[in-house]
Order: sequence, then structure tokens, then C-alpha cells
Amino acid sequence: MGLTNYQHALRKKYSALTGELEEVRAQIECIHREQVKLPALEARIPKLEALIASAAMLLKDASCEWGPEQSPPVRPWTHTISIPFGPCGRRAMNILRQVDKSMTVREIALEVLKQAGVAKPDRKIIQRTQNAVDSSLRAHRGRGVESSSKCPAQWRSMAKPGIEFDP
Repeated sequence: MGLTNYQHALRKKYSALTGELEEVRAQIECIHREQVKLPALEARIPKLEALIASAAMLLKDASCEWGPEQSPPVRPWTHTISIPFGPCGRRAMNILRQVDKSMTVREIALEVLKQAGVAKPDRKIIQRTQNAVDSSLRAHRGRGVESSSKCPAQWRSMAKPGIEFDP
């Protein structure tokens, strides 16, 4: 019996070590692929700095009151609302389960922001939240929610089929 346990433990150790080796090799390969991008990224920095200086000069010329602090940096193509995408959709679904009326995406988005503690959202945040809510609701259409297929679409939970859409 002792030999069997010993062999079993060695096999588990062998499997763990070979799995770790594969993971290390995959990470090294990933680093090599990313390292190839480094010269192109470093070459882009001077061009970006020149473009930023030019844009700043044009903005300063258009308005002498403009300062760089008025235009904080944003990362392009990133999620920019205060609620992560997944929880935003889940909150929207929960709202539809709780209310006793059909709601538009804008109404749902405003309620999501209210529940998240965003007191006075600006127009951009509302629009981005609407986009996230709309995307989530469309992904779950027929599997938890249904829409009126009118413009603007009204949404309701499939758990509450008695709720009517507004004409």
C-alpha cells in the first residue's frame, strides 16, 4: 500500500511540474511576442509628443484660458463608466425584475446610475451607461428579458409577462 501512495504522489508531482513547465514556456513565448512590439512603440513616442504639443498650441491659440488640466488623458477604447460592464448588465436585469412597468434603456440606465451612487451623471456617462445596458439587454433578449421592438424599445422581465408595453 505504501508503494502505491508513493507512486500516486510522484505522478501528481510529475503532472504538476509538467503543467508548470508548459505554463512557463507559454509565458516566455508571450513575452517574446510582446518584446517584438517594443521598438515600434518606442518609435511612436516622439511622434505622439509632437502631436500633443501641436494640439496644445492650437487649443491655446483658440482659447487663451485653456490648460492641459482641462483635458485629462483618457485611454482610447476602454470602459469609461464607473460601473464595470458585467455588474452594469446584472443591475439592469435586477431593475427589470423589481419594477412593475416596462422601461426604456435610458430609464434603466438612469436607475442603474442612481443605484451605483452617481448623483449627477453628465450626458456622456448616461450615454455610455445606456450603451452598456442596451448591449446587455440585447444579449439576454429571449433569455430573461423581452422588448417591444418599437422605437424607443421598452423592456420587461420575462418573469413578469403581465406587464404591458406602452402603445
